[in-house]
Amino acid sequence: MKQNQRERVSREAASKAGKCLKNSNGQDEQALATAQAWRVQHLEPTARCFEALTRCAEQFDGAVVSYRLKRMNSILRKLLRLNSNFKLGTLDDIGGCRLIVSSVDEVYRAVGVLNDELGEPKIKDYISSPQSSGYRSYHAIYQIPERGISYRIEVQIRTHLQHLWATGVEAVGEVYGLEYKSPDVRASLEGEAQKRDRFLMLSSHLFAREEGRPGVPDVADDLAVVRHDVGVICESTHLLDDLRAARSGIVVQTDSDQKDEYFLLCLSREIQFFNIVGFPEFEAANEEYQRLEKESLRTDSGNDITIAEPEFDNVVLVKAESAEAIKSSYLNYSLGVEGFIRQVEQLSGLSLS
Repeated sequence: MKQNQRERVSREAASKAGKCLKNSNGQDEQALATAQAWRVQHLEPTARCFEALTRCAEQFDGAVVSYRLKRMNSILRKLLRLNSNFKLGTLDDIGGCRLIVSSVDEVYRAVGVLNDELGEPKIKDYISSPQSSGYRSYHAIYQIPERGISYRIEVQIRTHLQHLWATGVEAVGEVYGLEYKSPDVRASLEGEAQKRDRFLMLSSHLFAREEGRPGVPDVADDLAVVRHDVGVICESTHLLDDLRAARSGIVVQTDSDQKDEYFLLCLSREIQFFNIVGFPEFEAANEEYQRLEKESLRTDSGNDITIAEPEFDNVVLVKAESAEAIKSSYLNYSLGVEGFIRQVEQLSGLSLS
């Protein structure tokens, strides 16, 4: 559906729809349709932000850039969190871009370059002040105007090592069916699930100290103690073995050639299938990405919106030197877990398998 076929959703209307969704536990169909339309409106401003990031990335060897829209089920989970006051119209991360570079110094250099082009952002520096979960990254929220509305687009800038850890969190969540990124989930963990959460915190601490940066709050700075605790958890939970087994079951298909610089990463969890499709130009890649994201909007003869399931569970548009560079530097979920495992084993002193 072309966006100009219907009236654009205002920020106020989006927040009203979000409130209805919260009150109905996500079951209000009209509110859901409005929320989906608001989400899709973020495509163009997010793509503009992505193009600015690609220009910035040219200054850093081996940098990887991506963009995506937050999926509706993730938006709903955020709106429905217990004791939260999130408003749909003011969510900062519906449209999101990411830049992955080699070092923390490059992170802060990239911030300066982006600010010169996009203006002064609202920032959350989780590198200098890591979250208690272990999450580390630099977040900048830029205001991107589009057709009379200013959209809040989140840019995450992180190192390859920080991205490896985030990949590990995604993989652990996929394997055990728990969203370890959620504060609500983390607060209710018990037994082995709580041990796995502790493992993620400790591994992030090791990664942070390897980069010479502040570690995770409330984790002992005696690295010998941290390494020992990581080993004990891995031995008692068989966590690393489970991650290896999960990775071995995923089929990866690559459709690209040497001329391609832009790639769509399409994940289907049910059939454990990951497809990497290459494009030589941004315009073609972006057109296909937007088609995949807009296909969940449909109109009938009355021009009313109905909701359809997307073709893939997750789709991300990435700019990189090659498909191989993506495999070594970007892949999320269980696909990137091999590098995470190697890094944990190296920094904790565990014997390599």
